[in-house]
Amino acid sequence: MQIRASPPLRLQTHTSYHSRSAPISKATMDYTQFLQKPDEVLRLPYFEGKSVCDDRLTYRLRDVLQPGWYEFRKSGRYLEVGNTIDPEPDAWRLKKLRGYVTASRFVSDDVQAHLFGLLADEDLPQFTPISVCKWFDSHLLFYAREFESDVEPQVRDAFEEQRTIENIKGITPALAHVFLLETTQRALKLEAERRARQAEELARWQQTLEGRISLALSHTGASLVSWRRNSRDQAVVRYALHGRRFECVIDTNTLQIVDAGICLSGADHQLNLSSLPSAVREAIETGRLHVFREG
Repeated sequence: MQIRASPPLRLQTHTSYHSRSAPISKATMDYTQFLQKPDEVLRLPYFEGKSVCDDRLTYRLRDVLQPGWYEFRKSGRYLEVGNTIDPEPDAWRLKKLRGYVTASRFVSDDVQAHLFGLLADEDLPQFTPISVCKWFDSHLLFYAREFESDVEPQVRDAFEEQRTIENIKGITPALAHVFLLETTQRALKLEAERRARQAEELARWQQTLEGRISLALSHTGASLVSWRRNSRDQAVVRYALHGRRFECVIDTNTLQIVDAGICLSGADHQLNLSSLPSAVREAIETGRLHVFREG
């Protein structure tokens, strides 16, 4: 019996990825599917940073853009940015998620992330269910407002009336979490407004004579007890320091000391209401305090 040897296998090594007529071996990876055609237009969403992506590749950008949908063209190693376009999520096979939005964040039972694509000129009612699309790099895009169940209006009423939601049935973990976040944000906002009002009132009070006197004394650890006008341009001030009370007379325009109430060897006029308590404190510590006007 005669055995004939099979010819050796030959591998194809010179096939061009740019040639449409060149045969491609079934065992060879076709990398041409990852190559972009010249002047090809890509219609993609931009989220952040200096890149965008589709279901195949990530593309580099030269500049940071405003989030939105754009037309892009290949320009060397980078994409060239074209016009803005309307969102086209339905042009892609994207996973849909259902949940809620609060402070530009999407919240579902399993996911919490920043939400892109919210309408700039329209705010959704609080606790409105929505659906989002998950892009290929996991960024989330607003898709649509969904129909409410019987639960969301009850939660909204409880929020507006500042009640709890413990007696409302059918609340999902996501809706309960959004209620907690919204309640916390409201409390923080009210506290900030209260502090702002207090700061405004304090600023106005510090412009009054009493406010100026109290602020000057506080610089050196003294506190105002009381004060009264002594004449058109003078006032008698009683203040507390080191557990004792003292009295002095000041110029109401400049807060300079007219009568320190203690012995300063005639140097009263060299001090003002901010520096007088320091002189009193030094006299107490050195045992040289001689009081003429004790409050």
